[in-house]
Amino acid sequence: MKNFKIFFVVACVLLLTVTGAFAISGAAEKSERALSEDSIPEGTFLVDVGYLMQFGEELKQEILNEIAANGGSVTVESIYKDISLTSGQTLILSPETEIIYRGGGAVAITSSNGQAQGLTDMSASKEIFSGKALEYGHIYFASASDSKKAILVTGDKAYFTVRGDYDIG
Repeated sequence: MKNFKIFFVVACVLLLTVTGAFAISGAAEKSERALSEDSIPEGTFLVDVGYLMQFGEELKQEILNEIAANGGSVTVESIYKDISLTSGQTLILSPETEIIYRGGGAVAITSSNGQAQGLTDMSASKEIFSGKALEYGHIYFASASDSKKAILVTGDKAYFTVRGDYDIG
């Protein structure tokens, strides 16, 4: 959660920097036509896009250095990856992994049938256990628990979009 907050702050700063750069760039073009060098008051700063881009990069690097100095790390956990598996293959999910089922034939495999030990179907707000077929377009989440969670491909092929760690067996 801490990494997400830091990522969010960095993203907001960069977004503000880039949006401000375009606004200032457009204003600068208009002001160049309306003002001559003699009409600019002394001590006034004119900021261009290059300066803002450099400032944004320096700020990003400073934040990353601060995170590293405090023993933290920045990961790219939010990247989704499309994969396809063939009949008999198993998608072994690590805790905190999210998948979107895109089609084919697949069933859930869980090592426990206890409450809060299954694979969470976030689209239907329920928990599923071994043998239950996945539903097209649903989002599934492997929560952190003692139960192992996997997806077994029962059709010719199955298609997934995955975010997080997984193995293929």
